[in-house]
Amino acid sequence: MNGDGPAAPAAPAISSRELAGRAGATFSSPHSVVVTRERVLAFAELTGARHWMHTDPGRAEASPLGRATVPGLLTLSLGALLEPLVLQVRSGDAVFYGFDRVRFPAPMFIGDPLRLEVEVVSADDLGQSVQAVLRNRFWSAGPRPVCVAEQKVRYTHGGPA
Repeated sequence: MNGDGPAAPAAPAISSRELAGRAGATFSSPHSVVVTRERVLAFAELTGARHWMHTDPGRAEASPLGRATVPGLLTLSLGALLEPLVLQVRSGDAVFYGFDRVRFPAPMFIGDPLRLEVEVVSADDLGQSVQAVLRNRFWSAGPRPVCVAEQKVRYTHGGPA
């Protein structure tokens, strides 16, 4: 996979009805995206988040981290690109409820690969749907994750299990 989007095959899908039985399971993929300077600059243009630590490589080189970093919110948003490579839930619909406890325990550097690991923390069967809490761990080149966030999604059941 490159910086332009997924080129790798999608992850096998599980049905929304199976999700409640998968609490505690972790899904990962070796596929990653390289976060390019062009992507960071496009994000800065789109959002107005133009901090020098992300957009000025020369100045960032003189900083304590020694390199330009990827904005945390860009790292988090790349979950939408990476998640289909890790876990697909077959459902009638998916309603994104939000994130809880978003943390950035390590820096993400421009030019480094980013991959995602998804843990099913809980999945409560609500009859016609399931409400899941998914812990997203984003990994790069270092020993610690660069982002950890708990995502809440409600999947409505649709079609055969």
